[in-house]
Amino acid sequence: MIGFALLLTMALQGAELGVERGADAYNAPPVLKKYSDCTCPADVSPDITLSGYVIDAKVILGADRRSVEDRMATIFDVKTSDDSSVTGRTAVWHTTSEDSCGVSFDYGKKYTVYARRDDEGELETDSCLMGG
Repeated sequence: MIGFALLLTMALQGAELGVERGADAYNAPPVLKKYSDCTCPADVSPDITLSGYVIDAKVILGADRRSVEDRMATIFDVKTSDDSSVTGRTAVWHTTSEDSCGVSFDYGKKYTVYARRDDEGELETDSCLMGG
């Protein structure tokens, strides 16, 4: 019984540590991911710098209609910006996956965000711009 509890504990800890498992997960040993697939370009520079509090988010519903896509927008109550057109409630698009250079923001916290305008004119950021 103690052996089973030990194995169960090890399995749960492996799941918490980001262990990736192959198709034959029960017979193959777990593979630990050693690094992110995020690669930042050498010449990253923001178009806009803003500072504000996280007040909301926009998420995109996944194809299964139960999950959400990796790409989302965090809504900031902008207090300062180096672009006079960026004021008040402002959406900044980003991914959350580490592999796609994503970032995460916590509700209620104040952030200084470095962003660029995408092809549609919307603000977007990533860990390369944010210095992470």
